[in-house]
Amino acid sequence: MLGLSLALLSSIFWGTNDYLSKRLLLRGLDENFTLWVRFPIAFLLLTPLGILYWDFNIKVLTYALIWLPLEVLGGVLFIKGLKYAPLSVAMSFYSFMPVFSALFGWLILSEEPSPMGMLGMSLVILATLILVGFSPKEFFKKNRGVVYMILSTVLFGFNVVIGKASIIESNSLFFSWFYTLCMSFGTLVFVKPSQTIKKENYKHWEIPLLGLFFAIGDILYNLALLLTLSPYVASAERLSLLVVIFYGRVFLKEETRGIVLPAFLMMVGNLLMAFG
Repeated sequence: MLGLSLALLSSIFWGTNDYLSKRLLLRGLDENFTLWVRFPIAFLLLTPLGILYWDFNIKVLTYALIWLPLEVLGGVLFIKGLKYAPLSVAMSFYSFMPVFSALFGWLILSEEPSPMGMLGMSLVILATLILVGFSPKEFFKKNRGVVYMILSTVLFGFNVVIGKASIIESNSLFFSWFYTLCMSFGTLVFVKPSQTIKKENYKHWEIPLLGLFFAIGDILYNLALLLTLSPYVASAERLSLLVVIFYGRVFLKEETRGIVLPAFLMMVGNLLMAFG
């Protein structure tokens, strides 16, 4: 239960992080800069833990060569999805990620989902069909942000499994720091140099909070991965959907009527995957 509790706590910090990212994107901040800037800030905040719990080895490096390019590409697709779709809609589709993590966990780590977990996956798929009006082709044609978001869930779902393997070979606190280090350089490739030196970009009050909340969410999530099955962690963390729907409705004035039922089904599905 401790692992699931930590994953639920991480969902609050990362849900808030997604809301702050959306605020910055709505103000016209460059999407790739918005993605990148959280990582060096989180890296600096986590450096004492990285040094104190240092546990670098060849297996961690080998796994990093696998997950880093996929994580960077997933991040780029994620921030594009966040840019081009309403916050609540984008994150509703992001709730599909635990389905992929469960499938990859089954195939790679032999973490076979329970019958309740399978039911949970089915509910998430049903919720997705309701959300697209049972006409996926037409819906996705009109909502490219959702397409970006779903593609990112495939990559992140796979990397949850690889990330757990990395943590097993080192430790959660070191890996949290190592992750932000790798992502700081990996995502920088997509940021225009002019954006990194533009002083106006750093004047937004949300910028330091992006790094802080990401760092806290990162630690909680990676500790949870060590304590329980990876698809369960991914499912519990996706309850951040509640957080982003609240933010989207209250602060961004988004219309949420059409997504309440699908979002509810997705959350029930995620709960079944987490606790089933």
